[in-house]
Amino acid sequence: MSRYRKVDTRIWNDAKFTSLDDRGKLAFFMLLTHPNMTALGAMRATPSGLAEELGWSAEAFREAFAKICGKGMAKHDERVHLIALPNFIKYNPPESPNVVKAWNGALDLLPECALKAEVIQGAKDYAKGMSEAFGKAFRDTFGKAMPYQEQEQEQEQEKSVPVQEAKTSEGKHQQALSTIGQVSFRKGAA
Repeated sequence: MSRYRKVDTRIWNDAKFTSLDDRGKLAFFMLLTHPNMTALGAMRATPSGLAEELGWSAEAFREAFAKICGKGMAKHDERVHLIALPNFIKYNPPESPNVVKAWNGALDLLPECALKAEVIQGAKDYAKGMSEAFGKAFRDTFGKAMPYQEQEQEQEQEKSVPVQEAKTSEGKHQQALSTIGQVSFRKGAA
């Protein structure tokens, strides 16, 4: 896990952030700067555990966290306890291709689920706008790091892709792919 995070001072001009109450702002800063947050902008954690770290009641944190998720600033898969910040890489981009290669270690810390696939797709989309050296590092890293997903993708191509409903932290249901196989990370693909 990286020790440093960039917090863009323009956060104070962001409508989503400024519409949060003080607890929401503190909870978001906690997520953004948490020691377990990976360089991919995702971590395994529970709202009740994060509440304890802040010395808050579980209900107080869940309320603030629900508002953050409701604004799209964070996503949460309750089933596997994965929390992701969709814009993390935008504000904490890799400094070099070697940093992209280090993302392999971050992947191992994230549980398999549709949200992990979203995190990977977000990193892939970000890497497309970078130099070829970054793209190559991305393909090499994710190609090596994900043999299980490649095998799963091959199996899914032989049959229709099942869809499951994933419960969000707000209790609503959304359609989510039940497999990461929709994202191709084979060498040469990007």
